[in-house]
Amino acid sequence: MANLRQSIRPIHTDMPLRQVLSEDFPRDCAGLPISGGWGYTQPEAIAFIRSQFPRPQAPDFVALEYHIAQKIIYEELIIFRAKDDRFSGIDITRKEQRTLADGGKRYDCLEFSIACWSDFHWEILKKEWEDNDGGRNPSFDREGHAVKRNAARIDYERCLWFDITGVLSD
Repeated sequence: MANLRQSIRPIHTDMPLRQVLSEDFPRDCAGLPISGGWGYTQPEAIAFIRSQFPRPQAPDFVALEYHIAQKIIYEELIIFRAKDDRFSGIDITRKEQRTLADGGKRYDCLEFSIACWSDFHWEILKKEWEDNDGGRNPSFDREGHAVKRNAARIDYERCLWFDITGVLSD
C-alpha cells in the first residue's frame, strides 16, 4: 500500500489549470474565472478573476473553491494516471480552511483528507460485495470484508491555495 500512496502526487504539467479542467470537465468547468497555477503552494495559488464571474459585483467563490479542489483531486487520482493505475471510491473531506494575508494579498488555504482505493482493490471488493447480495447473504463475512476494505484504503491529505484578493476588493 505504501507504493500506491507514494504514487499519488501533485500534477506537474505546463498546461494551465483552467485549460485542463475545461478540457476534462467541459460541462461544469468550461470558462472558469481563474488564472494562476494549480494551487499546490501559495506562490502557485489559483487566482480568481472577478470580472469573469457571472455576477462580478457579488462573486460567489467559496463553492467554486471546493468544486475546483474536487476536480484537481480527480485529475490526480484518475485522469493524469495510466488506465491500470487509477483510483475509485474517492471520498474528499474538508479538514481545515484558513484565510491568510501576505504581501498585500489574501489567500484561502483549504486542506482536505482524501480516501480512495486502487481500481484493482475496488473491483475485488465490489465483486465480493455484489456476489453476496450487497452483504445480505447470511454466510457473508461482513467483518472480514470490512477488514479487507480498510486494509486496501489509501488515505492522504492535500492542501490547495486560492488567491482571493481579486474577489474581496471592490
